[in-house]
Formats: sequence, structure tokens, C-alpha cells
Amino acid sequence: MNYNIEKKENGVYLANISLDSKEWEDAINSAYEKNKGKFNIPGFRKGHAPRNIIEKTYGKGAFVNEAIDEVYYSAYTKILREHEEIRPIDAPSLNIKSFDENKGVELELTIQCVPDFELAKYKGNTFEKQKVEVKDEDVENEIKNALLRASRLVESGKPVKNDDFVMLDFDGYMDGKQFDGGKAENYQLKIGSHTFIDNFEEQLIGLNIGDKKDVNVTFPKDYHEKSLAGKPATFKVEIKNIRERIMPELNEEFVSNSTEFETVDEYKASVRDKLLKEAERRAEIELDNDLLDKLIDDTSFTAPERMVEDEFNRQISGMTNQLSYQGLTLADYAKYVGKTEDEFKEEVRANSARNVKARLVLEKLIRTENLDIKQEDIDQKIEELAKNSGKTTEEFKKQVNNDMVNSIANELLMKNIVDFLRENNTIK
Repeated sequence: MNYNIEKKENGVYLANISLDSKEWEDAINSAYEKNKGKFNIPGFRKGHAPRNIIEKTYGKGAFVNEAIDEVYYSAYTKILREHEEIRPIDAPSLNIKSFDENKGVELELTIQCVPDFELAKYKGNTFEKQKVEVKDEDVENEIKNALLRASRLVESGKPVKNDDFVMLDFDGYMDGKQFDGGKAENYQLKIGSHTFIDNFEEQLIGLNIGDKKDVNVTFPKDYHEKSLAGKPATFKVEIKNIRERIMPELNEEFVSNSTEFETVDEYKASVRDKLLKEAERRAEIELDNDLLDKLIDDTSFTAPERMVEDEFNRQISGMTNQLSYQGLTLADYAKYVGKTEDEFKEEVRANSARNVKARLVLEKLIRTENLDIKQEDIDQKIEELAKNSGKTTEEFKKQVNNDMVNSIANELLMKNIVDFLRENNTIK
């Protein structure tokens, strides 16, 4: 068997494979030996009928497809073994160029690979790390949130006011008729949250438990339900319950009971330190993203459509399955985020193209700079995780599966990439 490789544009290779009549006869005989057990021929035990008898009964082409498959697999395996530059992204397409059992067979394989491309400049660039600072108002907001988490909701006994939590029944009418989705019982609403349309919440202020009121509103012109958009409606409302939030005071009693500190000043200092560390971590992540984004964005090439399609199908399939558990469809979700299903799919497709391009660019950087991880790197990380969990390495390994190993490997690989880019660029 002989073959030659022709490199075409956009990562396509053509492999022309030729077999003379003797090689083709050998391929047919091999296919006969592997498949003769499938044929039942009267007068012969199954699997013992001679080839010529089977071909007489089933036709001369009885073993042709199997022989071509065998030649294809053998040739393709040899090509990949002898040409490391050929990295297919999918099974090749097969074309039978000529077929004559007396002269031989010629086949053509079209192999789609990752296109050749040059990495953008990834050394000697300058990046600016985000300045990290924590303002007094940041500390105060964090403390307010802590106080909010420690607060209590209690029965009010007073008319509805802003920030109260109200339980209500409501029933919506448009042109004197009820409309779908406009009715609820024992609905919990925070006044001032602007959860409801227009000035619905403001019209409840001053009402008491048991009060009933017609609340008049107008739906926004861009409301997601087109039949309601821009139209006036009336909601018949009944107040069932009113609760208000009681906030604790920031004092030493609160600090000592709720934290590991004794004084308000110590607590504030700890909050500032925590926020500073969080801001520093965000700045580091932002810098890493800048390093990666510049390399990916500046590298000029188009991701192969087949890879993009596979990534797109994977993402859509995952979303569809996840939404089905919630009783939703992809169209429902697209509508929820204010898009048509086609618009949402185009957005997913663009993300898929970006993901594929990023993967191929980083894979080339890894090969170019020899950044791949070794098994000892994974073993060392597992030992570290075992130590942090308070288990021996052997105990910890019992809970390690393939998904966890892959996750560890990807984490270490990304660290290698980012560390390399940091070391070879200027960070201000």
C-alpha cells in the first residue's frame, strides 16, 4: 500500500491511498476470514463456506465494504503514526476514486485538522494590575450586610411602610377581565423592592392587615408578555400580614456574640482586612484574564466550523437537559432573558467559537513552551489535598475519580500557563 499526503488550505489534508491488485486481493481475503462466520450457506457448517461459494451466493461484493473499511483503518493509522503534524479534529471523509479488482484500488481521505496559525506576541508585553483599595464606605456596607443577616422579622401591628414585608392576595384585571398570571395568594412582597411593576408597592403604604384596595398600574411598553405590554391593569389586593425588620445595633455586645472579636474597632479592622484580601484576589484574577485574553484575541485565525458546531451542540444539550429538570425549555429561558430562541442560540454559538479558539491557542502555547504537566505534579497536588483534608494520601486517593484527576490536571495546567505569561511580561 502506498500513499501520499497533500496539504490544502485551512487545516485540510488529502491522503491519496493506492493498492495494487495483489494488495486488494489480500484485503478481500482478510475481510473474508474475519466475516465468514456471518454467512449461512446450505451444505456447509457456519463459518466454513469457501469464499467463492459465499461470493457466488451473495454477490462478488460480499466482502468489498469490509475490505475497504480495513484498508481505510490501516492506512489512516499508518498516516497518523508517520505524520505527527496531522492532528485530526474529526474522522476523515472517504472517497473511492477508482475500483478495479484486476488493477487495484485508489482511495482518498479528507482529513480536517486544526489550521496552522501563528501565536500573537505573548512575551514582552506590558499589563497593568488593578489598584487595590478598600474605602470606609465599603467597610460600612459590609457591616450593614452582617447586621442585616442578624436581623429579625417580627409582626408589625402598624400600617404598611417602606421596607416592610407584606403577605397579600392579589387578582389582576384588564378591561374588566382576569388575565393569566395575574393572580396569587399569600404572596410575600418587600415594599420598596420594586419587584412589582409601576407604582404597585407605593400604593400599599398606609394599609393595615385586612384592608382591601384596587391598585391601578400600567405595564411597561417592553414587558416580556406582549399581550400586557403598555396596557393599564387593576389589581384587587388584600393585606394578609405585615412584618418589619428589627436590626441589631453595632456595639460590643453584638461583636462579642457574633464574631471572634471583642471590640467594634477590632471587628471593623478585620472586615477591612477581609475586603482587602478579596479585592487583591479579584485583581489577580483580572490580571490573569487580561494576560489570557490578549493572547487569544490577538492571535488571528478562525476556529474550525466542525469544532465550533460540536462545542455549540454540547452547550445547547447541557442547557436543555438542565432546564428540563425545572420544567422549562430553551425557548422559555431565552424569553426570560429577553431574547428569541434564535438570538440566544447565536449568542451561544459565538461563545462556542470563542471557547474553541481559546482552547486551540492555549494548546499551541503549551506545546511551544513545553508547559504540559507531569504525573508527579498531579501526585503532589493530591498529597497536598490529602494533607489539607486531614487524611493520609492513601485514604484520600480512594475518593479520587477520573473527573477529579482531570479537574486537578486542568487547574495545574492553567497555573503553568498563567505563571509563564506573568514571568515573561511586565506587570505594573
